[in-house]
Amino acid sequence: MTMTRVRAEGALGRGRDSVRQQWRDARDRFVASDPGLTRLRHGTRAVVATSTTVVLQAILSTAAGAPRPAALMHVMIGGIVALNLATTLKDTRRRAIVTTASAAAGGAVVGAASSVLADPWRPVALTVFVAVTFLAVWVRRFGPRWFTAGFVMWQAHFFGLFLHPPASALPGILLAAVISTAWVGLLLVTILARDPEATLQRTVTALRAQARSVLSACLDVLADPASESARRALRAHLIKTSEVALLFDGQLADARALPEGVSPLRLRQWIIDLEIGVDEVAGAVVELADRPRDDAASAVGGTRHTEMAMRRALTELGWSRFDEARMALAVLRQDAHWGEHAARRFVLGGDLLLTSVEDWNSGTVLEQARAENQPGYQPVVQVSGDALPGSAALAGKAVALDAEHWWSPGRMAFTTRQAIQAATAAALALLLGDLISPGRSYWAAIAAFVTFTGASTTSETTRKAIDRTVGTLVGLVVSIGLAHVTGGQHVVAGALMLLGIFLAFYVQALSTTWMICLITIVLGQLYELLRDYTEHLLWIRLAETAAGAAAGIFVTYAVLPVASGDTLVLARRQLLTTLADLLERVGGAVRVPPSFTDRATIYREVVALDEAARQLASAHDSLIRPRVFDADHAGRRHRVAVLVVCASAARSLVQAALALPADPSPVAEDVCRALAAEARRLADVPDLKDQRPTRADAPGIAGEIAEILSGTTDLPVVFTRRCRRLADALGLLSPRAR
Repeated sequence: MTMTRVRAEGALGRGRDSVRQQWRDARDRFVASDPGLTRLRHGTRAVVATSTTVVLQAILSTAAGAPRPAALMHVMIGGIVALNLATTLKDTRRRAIVTTASAAAGGAVVGAASSVLADPWRPVALTVFVAVTFLAVWVRRFGPRWFTAGFVMWQAHFFGLFLHPPASALPGILLAAVISTAWVGLLLVTILARDPEATLQRTVTALRAQARSVLSACLDVLADPASESARRALRAHLIKTSEVALLFDGQLADARALPEGVSPLRLRQWIIDLEIGVDEVAGAVVELADRPRDDAASAVGGTRHTEMAMRRALTELGWSRFDEARMALAVLRQDAHWGEHAARRFVLGGDLLLTSVEDWNSGTVLEQARAENQPGYQPVVQVSGDALPGSAALAGKAVALDAEHWWSPGRMAFTTRQAIQAATAAALALLLGDLISPGRSYWAAIAAFVTFTGASTTSETTRKAIDRTVGTLVGLVVSIGLAHVTGGQHVVAGALMLLGIFLAFYVQALSTTWMICLITIVLGQLYELLRDYTEHLLWIRLAETAAGAAAGIFVTYAVLPVASGDTLVLARRQLLTTLADLLERVGGAVRVPPSFTDRATIYREVVALDEAARQLASAHDSLIRPRVFDADHAGRRHRVAVLVVCASAARSLVQAALALPADPSPVAEDVCRALAAEARRLADVPDLKDQRPTRADAPGIAGEIAEILSGTTDLPVVFTRRCRRLADALGLLSPRAR
């Protein structure tokens, strides 16, 4: 009986531990999915701005004695202006917010006035609509502020055409637009203002949660080394860790995010060290998981015992039990495990990860940042609204490379090219929409216009068009079901609209499909409140959306296209060139001890390499090429994965190089120069899959580095192994090493 009770209590304890671990992992995934609570704030801003503006407009219209149709127009115009201003305004400083809100007010006035005045003459209205579409995109060249003003102008123009107000209603509509922008501007500088320092702190919290997710994924890999899904999950968590680190680095450019007197340069080094620690731990786990279980080391129990010790260390690290984690790492330093390279790599990474977390918890990092006399901070990525930049800059560079022919899009500004595309797609969408429903053709135009917002290449535009159509279809089906539940229930319908708006902008950064699905549900409830709801109307919206998406897809390939493949090639060259520049600089730094300014430059280039790897992975993920007709699909995916590994390996190599003694062997410089030369050679290859070896007897970069390192025994093992790791990765890109 006693033994049974002991077993039952043991099983109960294991069950509790399992539940706690699952709860912790779920919490970490949630926190890491929204660094800085950016998406939560985005959804909240949308709901608060829209709902309060609608109430304000209703109160003002009632006080002014406006008839119900006019009051309804004021509410709708004010609500749509407020929604778009609150969700596109990215400025965080009060003066900048006021300036952007003022520009948006001017845009709303121009958009609404042009639609009302041109509406009575349909040919004129169509012409003005295309012109407004062109202008709304063209002004993006002047920066995020003008993106907001152009987008608000276009939406005000669209809803003016949608509502068909008489000319006599124009003064009230313009006043409603100005009041809405002023109200939203007031909200954004008061109750909806963003605290940069709190955002930075939340980003650190998200980064630590993401690091714990990596450790949890490592445990899954050790539990089932043959599971490809576990390895894919680990790679995905590593990529997400790098993205959060880049976001943190971009936020450091805002001096308001830092405590008084703290320089961001030491924090940049801290974030790089944390990344390296995570990478090394994950790499050691994969390395151990790849080892056969029937080799000599395993025969004496080495691999199995090392795996058990790693499991314990990962568990203690994951639960932030630092003393226990250090004892677990000490076990891995014992002779029984230290013979395993994976164990040594794991210990180095674990120590670095532990030290980084403890330095942040104790405030040591901030004290070091205050103590150092540091030069100015140079950000690598320009975050906008706490979001990493998209592919527009990369696509712009790619299209600029082809400027030989007069018809090439490379001969014009990138925003001008997009403006021409958007205007052409809008015109074509109007023509197609008229064939479906003349009175609703503007729904096709909005689908075409939004397709070119946030998309820069042919594949990105195509994906967005398809996602928008699918999202509309799903939202339509849900709206039809909800209509039978909320019919006549105005309070319920209004609550569902607010919930839908919040969720739509909460998931905007994650999925265009779900965002459009939720927006379609909101529109269905709006039609219900306006007593204009019919299932036929929603089906017309779906058809118009499909027509607009088709117009957008056709135009992106037929009018001044930017090929996704060209963007991918440029991203690959940019990564390899950045890698070569970094290695050359590190080679000089190991010869002559670098100054603090030199170290700051090196760390900045490390971040630039991370950003280049992110852009490469993003460019590859955006490709749309059927696998049946794309013979190089698997090979291209493999090369992109190898290039991302090269960036990670180079980051670790830089840390090892900067930790070398004051007077290292000249071999250290030679090996860095050789790796840099190989990276630059690969950057100059037009297409990696088509390159040919220069000599049949060439040893390849891995053999070359091995030969250079064989000339010395003075260099630390950590440095030489990281050099070999980068050489092996580069060698996978060259046929000479195969």
